[in-house]
Amino acid sequence: MAMTDVLALVNGKIRTMEGSLPICEAIMIERGKITALGRSEDIKRRFRGLGAEDAGMLLELGGRTVVPGFHDCHVHIMGTGLNSLGIDMYDCEDVAGAIEKLRAAPGSGWVFGKRLDESRLREKRPPLMSELDSAVPDRPVYIVDRGWHYTLVNSVAFAQFGLSANTPGVCLGDGGRPNGRLHEKANSIAKMSFFEQQDEKTRVSAFRHTASLAASKGCTTIHCMEGGSLFSDSDIPVLLRVKDGLDTHVTLYWAIEDEKAVIGAGLPVWGGDITLDGAIGSRTAAFSAPYDDAPDTRGKLYYTDAQVRSLIRRALDSGLQIAFHAIGQKAICQALACYESELGGEGARYGQLRIEHFGFPSQEDIGQAGRLGVVVSSQPSFTFLRGGPGTVYRSRLGEARERGGYPHRRMLDAGIAIGGGSDSDVTPIDPLLGMHAAVSPPYPENAVTPGEALEMFTSHAALIAGEHEYKGTLREGKLGDLTVLSDDPLTAPAASIKDISVCLTVKEGQVTYSSGDLKIKT
Repeated sequence: MAMTDVLALVNGKIRTMEGSLPICEAIMIERGKITALGRSEDIKRRFRGLGAEDAGMLLELGGRTVVPGFHDCHVHIMGTGLNSLGIDMYDCEDVAGAIEKLRAAPGSGWVFGKRLDESRLREKRPPLMSELDSAVPDRPVYIVDRGWHYTLVNSVAFAQFGLSANTPGVCLGDGGRPNGRLHEKANSIAKMSFFEQQDEKTRVSAFRHTASLAASKGCTTIHCMEGGSLFSDSDIPVLLRVKDGLDTHVTLYWAIEDEKAVIGAGLPVWGGDITLDGAIGSRTAAFSAPYDDAPDTRGKLYYTDAQVRSLIRRALDSGLQIAFHAIGQKAICQALACYESELGGEGARYGQLRIEHFGFPSQEDIGQAGRLGVVVSSQPSFTFLRGGPGTVYRSRLGEARERGGYPHRRMLDAGIAIGGGSDSDVTPIDPLLGMHAAVSPPYPENAVTPGEALEMFTSHAALIAGEHEYKGTLREGKLGDLTVLSDDPLTAPAASIKDISVCLTVKEGQVTYSSGDLKIKT
């Protein structure tokens, strides 16, 4: 659809998420901002009064539901886009199948594998360096696991990354030789080196791919966790140059440890994936008790308390929001304890500390987070897709600990604002799937209502980034960001929320995605 100065949508069911006018029939957007909401006849009259027939667009909703534009509060825009070019290894059933996929890779440069999930392999382990070398002896092989918390390389890539058996995080196998698996510092070195090799054209293509994908799922804003030890700081200036032209708004969280660079880039938020620990699948999320299926490991904290407190103090002094990745209870406890210690008796604006994931908190952690005004970016699809009996979460953590994962009900009851996301492409960018997962998690005690789930991906999502004054709900003066759905997620059967279709996505009055089934009225 063409660019337009005026967009009117009529004869629908518009859920504004505003108490003064929760539902109406029609909405008008002029030059990117909402200017009117109300009855269809009034909006049509206003549209014609503006003489907008030639410069505008009037769309017949036919009873479809409109909600504020969806947000995804945790996306890796570069990783998701670049992964679209990689060999998808998620469905590999065993090591031999994974090896065959790599062996068949076309071209002569890097062999890049993505979304490897060792828990789905028959051997319950990833390929070894020796197996990678046998399959691909003369090209560098670089494989990222589904959670991005470890990588696999063959001997050629290992040498190109400048690693040695003594590099922290290089895992050793028989005879003390590297087995190809990289954690911690070695993982960071490999990732940054691999991402640094991408040229600007590839980076821009990756950003556009992810934003377009998000728009097709109804997103108008994505919170992007970029740079730092997980990816490449070279992505940041490119993303800053092009982000305003993408199909979604980009709220950039730069996971660097230098707040001066963040301030210099004009960003009010900092961190996101400053990772205090790792993930469940790779057994790197930090717990006080050992993993059920690996009694010799409890995960690991990547920062000392002093380092975390320093980051928090610098954020407070600079007026920045700061966000930490914390999945295991030990990492969550560290983030909260350091925040409370550093805050002392002084005040901080609401939401200045944000925690990504907040996966396995104790009840004490939940109460402390609520009391401190901590906001959380959570991913309901994690437990929906990977939790419950017979899953990787259950085998790693055991039933009691696994049942307490991502306890959205208890978090909301404690007054914690939760923004929903995907951690794409750990799970897909798909707010309707996220809402479905929050309403119908593996364990009913963790469930939220459909209305609360919608807030997680709209009004609360805007709140946890400090953008609630101009995003997240539909009212006059706010940005014209909205999503048109085939059904109402608040009244549809809970079991069918994920099957609702996105009909139209509108960012600042411009259509960024259309399924093609809405009619232009004349």
